[in-house]
Formats: sequence, C-alpha cells, structure tokens
Amino acid sequence: MKSIKLNKYYMDEPGDGLLTIVQKRLTRRPVPSFPRTLQIQTVTGCQADCIFCPFGETFDFQPKGRMDSDLFKRIIAEAKQFGVRRISPYLMNEPFIDKDLFKKIVYIHEQIPDSKVVVTTNGGLLTKDRVNEMLDIGDALHALYISFQGIEKDAYEKTMRGAMHFEHTMENVNYLLEQQRKRLTDWPKVWITMVSTDIIDARKAVAYWKARGVRSKYTALENRGGNIADAESFSKSGHMEYFSTCTRLFKQGYINFNGDMVLCCTDYSRKQILGNITNSSIHEVWNAEKATGIRRRFLGGQIHTIDLCRDCKVDEEIEIEG
Repeated sequence: MKSIKLNKYYMDEPGDGLLTIVQKRLTRRPVPSFPRTLQIQTVTGCQADCIFCPFGETFDFQPKGRMDSDLFKRIIAEAKQFGVRRISPYLMNEPFIDKDLFKKIVYIHEQIPDSKVVVTTNGGLLTKDRVNEMLDIGDALHALYISFQGIEKDAYEKTMRGAMHFEHTMENVNYLLEQQRKRLTDWPKVWITMVSTDIIDARKAVAYWKARGVRSKYTALENRGGNIADAESFSKSGHMEYFSTCTRLFKQGYINFNGDMVLCCTDYSRKQILGNITNSSIHEVWNAEKATGIRRRFLGGQIHTIDLCRDCKVDEEIEIEG
C-alpha cells in the first residue's frame, strides 16, 4: 500500500502542539459536528445491475423495505435544525421506484428551502408521466443526474445490464430535454454522468452530450469498498490505488430505510453500521465513539484496520470527485 496522501479534513488529537494545531487549521477543514449532506434510502430496489455497482451481488442478503414517513420527517426536521446543505432522497436504490419521490422532494424544499435536493437515476423509469410530474414541482428539485453509460448500445447494455435498454433510456432522456425546452425551464439542472471504464468511451459520450447543450461528466471507477471484486479488470488504466483521500466519511451521512446509518454509500453489505437513529438522532450517531474512532483511524493512516475502507480502491486514471 502506498503512503497516505493528505486528506482535506482533520481532527484535533490529544497532545497536539501549537504548531501542529495551526498547520492543521491552515491547510485543512475540521470534521463538522453534523453531516453537510445526507442521502436517505426512502425505499429499496433497482431494476439495473451495473457492473460498477454492488447492488446485484448483494441483493439476496440486503434488508428490504420502505422508510416510515414519521422517520423521514424526523430526519428532515433534524437536517433543518443543523442547516444541511444538500439532501438526496435515495441511497443504494433507484429513486424513481419510490412512487412518492416528488412529494418527498417538495416536502424537503418546503422545510429547508436553502438546501439543494439532488437525485441520481439510471433513467430507466424516467417515463413521460414521471417527467411531467417532476417538471410540475419546479425548482424543488435542484439537480437530476442521469447515469447513462456511454453512447453506443452494446457498451451501454453490457455496462448497465438488468432491465436497462439503450433505446428506451435515450427516449426517456430526449423527452425530458424536449419538455424542458417547451416549458422554458432549466429545473431541474440535468447532468448526464458516467463511470469511466474500458467498456465505454466516456470522453466521446461527454462530448456528444455537451454538443447537444447538456451538462455531462465522468468520474473514476471505484471497487466500492471491495464489493466489486473484478473492478480492476475493466478499469481504464488497469491499475487501481487505495482511496486514501476519500472525504465521504467526514462530511456525508447515509441513512438506510430502517434507520441504520452506514459509513459510506458503497456499503451495500452493511459492514460498517455506525448506529440506528430510530431511537436516537443523526447528531448522536455521527458524534458517537464508533464513528469518530473510524475517522480518527482513517486520518491516522490506519485504513487497513477499517472494514470497507481497507479494501476500497479507485482507478488512478482520473481524480474522483468527493
């Protein structure tokens, strides 16, 4: 394992000298006392089986269900109290499976108008009815990220698998863009995103969408905490490095439908459950010894002692976004 690069965050340690304290505070950010962003699993399930996602491999032993409405509202109330900057009402699932998704988005926007509501979808369920329903809520939804892997049919379907079909998804996306033009609206802000692999031509696809006036980008392939065992075999560079600069566990909160808070959005196997907020709170779990101890070990270069993190690698071809 290579030497640990400097992380963007820091935690004060007992015995830190004045110089160390000053250096930390000048070069990095303190770990916040509450997550800056939240991902909330309102329901489980996905109709895709993407090669870069552990959903298919872990489906049989994943807990399944729908979040209780009272728990959802309590999460939003606490997020409001602490001024959460961004909320995504999905986690390890396809958000459009939730028939009440847009009601929840409107509720979040009404309760915390300054918080950005962001959703990522595979686009397969982005039907005409759902598009019209989404556009009817106006700026309540800040951004919609559509995971559209490549621009060639064979590569797309080899990557996204499951019930995903290139022509169907393209039709859905085209309808959305057409309706936005007709309504003269830029809400939600649409992004076409993809994970760079040796199966798709990500640069070509990004260029295609940008030529159509659509925001587009690609990110690096991850092995999702070791949950994608063969990730290196289809990585762009053919070589993956330990994700030692990850910032997710320092700024983002991930809540499963049953109230479990997990360490990371890649933890489909629930290897690191920080606690449950059903009879507690996000703030309590976030600041409990289990969560702070994991962060301290990560920053101290002891990633090999942390389940999930110790196996997490990222393609060295591109710098991943936090």
